[in-house]
Amino acid sequence: MLELKPASVSSSRSVTRTLRLDEDVEAGIVEMAEREQFSFNLLANRALRKLVEWEDKAGKFGFIQVPTSLVEKVFSILTDEEARELGREAGTNTIPEMVLFWFKKFSPENALKALEMVGSYGNAFRLQYTIDGETSTVVLKHDRGPRVSAFYAELFGSLFKPMGARVETHETDGQVVATIIRPLNGVAGEPRDAPLIPSFPGAKNGRGYKR
Repeated sequence: MLELKPASVSSSRSVTRTLRLDEDVEAGIVEMAEREQFSFNLLANRALRKLVEWEDKAGKFGFIQVPTSLVEKVFSILTDEEARELGREAGTNTIPEMVLFWFKKFSPENALKALEMVGSYGNAFRLQYTIDGETSTVVLKHDRGPRVSAFYAELFGSLFKPMGARVETHETDGQVVATIIRPLNGVAGEPRDAPLIPSFPGAKNGRGYKR
């Protein structure tokens, strides 16, 4: 029997619940905790949080696990323009649909939350950002080649431009830097006094989102 509390890194209210674990599951968590030098409680909570925030909806939405080597092979076959077209499709349709499926409301804040989850839980990339007044800079590091950079650059543009933002991107073979400049007024003409890049539990300015 195990008394489990949410890990201290979460901003959620802590509760205590008793769980009955299979012996092999407990042994696996203990081995991981010793190897990674984390507490048993933190690892168990991390797994449960991933189940709640990602796995429960990811399967229903249609996400699948694909080896990195296969992703790199697919993008190596695409031309630059084909990769960009795929990115535009993702930013125009796939990510907005994901945002609505997860959060029920499409907004810049929820769009970044969705990208954070894809990067963190889907192991697709590492995301960092900084905020300077009305300008937000996002660094997406993937290390998978220029076609993947082309894909993400177009995704950023097609995702945020319809919200009224101006998006500038800089690509290298391993990362994309997107500068997102929010408008003085929102899409509906109302003043915007918050940056496009959100602050939410688990994220800090200038640092990646890591669970």
